[in-house]
Amino acid sequence: MKTLIGIDIGGTAIKADLYNEKGDSLNVFKEVSTQIDHNKGTNNILGQICDLITDYCKNYEIKGVGISSAGVINSETGEVVYAGYTIPGYIGTDFKKTIREKFALPVSVENDVNSAALGESWLGTAKGMKNVVMITVGTGIGAGVIINDQIVNGHRFTAGEIGYLRVAGHDWQKLASTTALVEMYEKKSGKTKQDGRLFFTAVKNGDPLALETLDIFIDYLTEGLLSISYLLNPDGIVLGGGIFSEPDFLLASIQKSLFEKVQDERFLPKHILAASLGNAAGRIGAIRHFLNQHSL
Repeated sequence: MKTLIGIDIGGTAIKADLYNEKGDSLNVFKEVSTQIDHNKGTNNILGQICDLITDYCKNYEIKGVGISSAGVINSETGEVVYAGYTIPGYIGTDFKKTIREKFALPVSVENDVNSAALGESWLGTAKGMKNVVMITVGTGIGAGVIINDQIVNGHRFTAGEIGYLRVAGHDWQKLASTTALVEMYEKKSGKTKQDGRLFFTAVKNGDPLALETLDIFIDYLTEGLLSISYLLNPDGIVLGGGIFSEPDFLLASIQKSLFEKVQDERFLPKHILAASLGNAAGRIGAIRHFLNQHSL
């Protein structure tokens, strides 16, 4: 058995675990808060990654490191080529160079949503599908696109930045993210300090304003999904994010909306599914990406 480190880097937390080459967790999970200083415009993410690797290497013979990270990642060089304001000072971080020099270990690095897509298509809800689009709906909207079992990165590694698709004259994520859903409900209801959990409690309780808001949200969401379906016609679209933790009601409404809008059913994917790997998807996908790039 080969032991690999899978790491998922987010703006709030860095999560790591050990895996074998089949993607099975060895249940040595570690989590640390991401060290970011917004006042100074700096972070200590690379240092934290090195500390995690050092800890694992004390007790295990590590054969490689797979990293999933927020931001636009050059998956060939392992560098962060673009990052938003949530992780200041991140652009230019070179994971491969540092880890190779410090630990003499092979490394792969991929964007977090791309990694989640790889994880879901390898061991998750889209297992066995060659053409998959995974869409994460949260603060914004992002996507990982897999065609013929390969991640589509684009010539500047920005493929999948679908939150910027134009829908009804706006960025799609301004209309169909969880953030947009909650803000719309607050505006309609006059309530404050709402979140996705509270909103769906209102839906389950039959709140007419919550139901009205949900209908509008699904209409906006399926406008973007329809464009993706026409363009790529994937085997499956996988939807992830906290609002899909109880997916049955949402998926049924989404499918109904798509069927009402589409020119013909043949343009739709075979499957519209909720993600199944949860927070582990990025780490598992990072391991899959590592195995795609390196022979053990």
